[in-house]
Amino acid sequence: MEFKSHPDKMLLTHLREVGDNAESLAPPNLKVAAYIAGSHHDLGKYTKFFQSHLNGGKSKCSDHAGISSLYAFNTARRQGLGDLLSFFVMDAVKSHHGKLRGVDSMRRWLSTLKDSLEEGDEACLPLQQEEVERNAGETSALKYSPTLHMDLGDTVKEAWKVTHRLLDSRHPWGEYFLGALLFSCLIDADKHSASGNEFSSFSPMSVEEVFKFHDSLTSDNPMKERREILYNAVKSWERKGRIAGIISPTGTGKTISGILTAVKEERRVVYSLPFISIVEQNFDVANAIFPDKVLKFHHMSFPDSSEDEYMSAEDKLLMAESWDYPMVVTTFEGLLATLLSNRNVNLKRLHSLYGSVVILDEVQAIPADKWALVREVLEEASNSLDVHFILMTATMPALLRPDEVLDPLKGMEPNRVEVEFEDREVTPEEIGREVLDHADKSVMVELNTIASAERVADYLKGKVEVEFLSTHVTPWDRKRRIEEMKERLNRGDPFVLVTTQVVEAGVDVDFPVVFRDLGPLDSVIQAAGRCNRNSRLEKGKVFVRRVRREGKATDFNLVYGKFTEEVTLRVMKGNFCEKDFREMLDTYYRELERVRNLKDQSLEVEEKARLLSYDEIKFSLIKEEPKYTVMVLESDEAVRRLDNLRKALNIKGYERRVEVKKWRALSEEFMVKVWEKPNLEEDKRLEVFISGKEMYDEVKGFSVKEREETLLW
Repeated sequence: MEFKSHPDKMLLTHLREVGDNAESLAPPNLKVAAYIAGSHHDLGKYTKFFQSHLNGGKSKCSDHAGISSLYAFNTARRQGLGDLLSFFVMDAVKSHHGKLRGVDSMRRWLSTLKDSLEEGDEACLPLQQEEVERNAGETSALKYSPTLHMDLGDTVKEAWKVTHRLLDSRHPWGEYFLGALLFSCLIDADKHSASGNEFSSFSPMSVEEVFKFHDSLTSDNPMKERREILYNAVKSWERKGRIAGIISPTGTGKTISGILTAVKEERRVVYSLPFISIVEQNFDVANAIFPDKVLKFHHMSFPDSSEDEYMSAEDKLLMAESWDYPMVVTTFEGLLATLLSNRNVNLKRLHSLYGSVVILDEVQAIPADKWALVREVLEEASNSLDVHFILMTATMPALLRPDEVLDPLKGMEPNRVEVEFEDREVTPEEIGREVLDHADKSVMVELNTIASAERVADYLKGKVEVEFLSTHVTPWDRKRRIEEMKERLNRGDPFVLVTTQVVEAGVDVDFPVVFRDLGPLDSVIQAAGRCNRNSRLEKGKVFVRRVRREGKATDFNLVYGKFTEEVTLRVMKGNFCEKDFREMLDTYYRELERVRNLKDQSLEVEEKARLLSYDEIKFSLIKEEPKYTVMVLESDEAVRRLDNLRKALNIKGYERRVEVKKWRALSEEFMVKVWEKPNLEEDKRLEVFISGKEMYDEVKGFSVKEREETLLW
């Protein structure tokens, strides 16, 4: 009988390829373990049970991960690997078709297995071993070949003892990352071999291309002088530490300067940002400097295979999922999921993060209760994974501030806006009336809740030209609206933009007048960054009020909580200017740390990591969000994408994965999320409710009959 790993791949060839590639992806201290895991991960396929399954038959003993993991553990012990690496080899192989298990999860599996073997109740493993022992003789050609006649009971007992010893202590972060990295090397090598794809050869990007791009830029922007100061400071900067920071005001060209800083190190570059909209903007800049060498990675992006006629969509998808590019532009969520997750799809790219340089731009946007954990994770990853980090911001929270910081514009900050704060409560309609006093110019009004934003828009409708942004406007429509607003601003055509905090997600607009419902100080300053952004006026005006709807707490309190509101009110007193922002934010961050005890907010994640409980780590930067997804068929294009997504779900074979991912990503541009279950048709396979365009308001977007208190953001 010929033994295959996949319909078109001989099993021994697959084991060799995965062993060799996993070893090549691994750092020196993991190479032996990676080869053993890779060359043993499918040993359990040397059985009639699996081969029947591969040919369309059914067998209760076709699951091969368990017996393969025990063979891998046995070989690891024979090769002299210690408890930790032997466990990681076994864990990686056992988990390679799903999520990475933790030590306690493996202990429970081994305990059950040990008992069932002793009592003679285990049906499959002894039969699988007999088959492997009979059929896998050709594996003697492997560099570290398995002992096919191993004592199954003794191996299980030894693995159980090792797992128990590991449970008895807390482990340093370095060991946590070691296990995740081994798993990453195995699963990515496996995916590449199974699909017949080779890894690309990495070559660092040339700093000369950054110089050339910078020198080609022409601008009469009043901020140009400050941009040149930052650029030249970065150009001559010789970093010493693994983690460093760049502090510079908004509008001073941090994107190009950050890319220059990173590219100078001749490593893979991962450029991370808080929001998808800024990822899109910064990708355009990075791709203009390094065409076809930059990956845009987020849940609404899909690699374009049309750029290379010799590369299939599957090839491109594999490269994207592995971050197999010289530069990756992604979200903070995408970056941190690579470091703090047990999901196969996230950990597959961890080996590409090893030895890279990572930029975190707008780092202050990380939620305050995550600062201490993120700081610790970055420090540990820099040591364990040889990653260099660059943190960039206009305002660096103390809990994130590195020891080494470049701050060339300190004392030279622009003074583009004046903020007028009146500590009085107003209704949404009252803030609308104030806006009308400035309607001879374009005005932006930012509210904390969708409910209040909709009330302001309703009040202004018919009195002035109104544009509207919230998460009830589809991403496709938001992008179109933003481009139209930019054109109107350039023409000097007055209108009022009513928006929620969605405008803080990197929307690059420039208004002469801004109104902001009081929010956290850093959010107020984000709103101010959309006022006189390009210094076209002597001073832009920002008006801050406190919105409170009838019979409710303030919108600030509803969204951000009582403590953050109290801290903000202690720091914000009367009027202030842009030159005051830095000192005020320093005070605000210190007070926030003191009041909310931020250092204790993420202890549970740290504890799970130190117990090697990969499968119990729950981490996300994203706060609780609406749970129901609605696809709005607002146009023929939305209908076309939904039809193609449904067709993709019916495809058989390997093409299905690529087509489903592609059309799901494209369909996301027409999806919104709501808190309450909508009274709409639900596509059960997609877990998405379907709405016609009759429920999509031309101004406010998706019209949903939710209780007003649920319309938060």
